[in-house]
This record gives sequence, C-alpha cells and structure tokens, in this order.
Amino acid sequence: MRPSHILIVDNDPAAAMVTQHGLQRLFVSDAEVEIAASPLQAWARCQDTPVDLVVVDPSTENSPANALVKDLHAFYPEIPVVVLTAYDTPRLRSQMRSLGVRHYLAKPVELQDLGISARVALSEHLASAGNV
Repeated sequence: MRPSHILIVDNDPAAAMVTQHGLQRLFVSDAEVEIAASPLQAWARCQDTPVDLVVVDPSTENSPANALVKDLHAFYPEIPVVVLTAYDTPRLRSQMRSLGVRHYLAKPVELQDLGISARVALSEHLASAGNV
C-alpha cells in the first residue's frame, strides 16, 4: 500500500513547515507530507495527484483557503479536511462544519492532538474508499 499523501495549506510559511515536520515525524514512512504554497496550488495538486488529507488554516472567514475547503467539499468530497486555524471563531467553526469539515483544531495545538485528528481522518478516508 502506498504511503498516505498529506497536503498542508497555511499562509504562514513557518507554521506550514512546523506542521509538515511534526506530521512527518509522527507518520514516519506511513505518509508523505507536503506543503502547498497557496490554496490555488493546493487545488491544482488535488487535481493532479492523489491527496488523502488536506490540513488547512482558513485565516479569515472569506479567505482563499475557505474557498479551497468549499471547492474540495463540492468536487472532492472524499478528501478529508482538517482545519488547523489560528483564527478560531464560532462563526468560522459553524462555516467549516457546514462545509463538511469534521476535524477542527485551534492553534496552538499539541502535535499529538493534530496527529490523532490526522490519523482518524485518514482512517475514515481509507474506510470509505474500501482500502481498509
């Protein structure tokens, strides 16, 4: 079985690298963890490469990252999304929930908690795809 492909989308390059390195350390060879420099680049990767999980920080309620989550839900509903945001608000939580996001974490977050959410989302994804 191929390693899972996890895509990180964060407008803060340092935060994206910390998330990438942390998840790669937790998953070791079970996953390839990459960074998309922008929501547009993430969208292109999802169209060109099998992506098993997207970890995204929707920084504001009307950001391009929110549009990415909306488009993923509409066109690739099988790809789970973990929201990892520094801008936690009840409105954002509600908006993400309405877009089908089941895994929502507010920064700062413990790496272990992010790892648990990522593993659960990947397990659900693989189970729904019939790969478990």
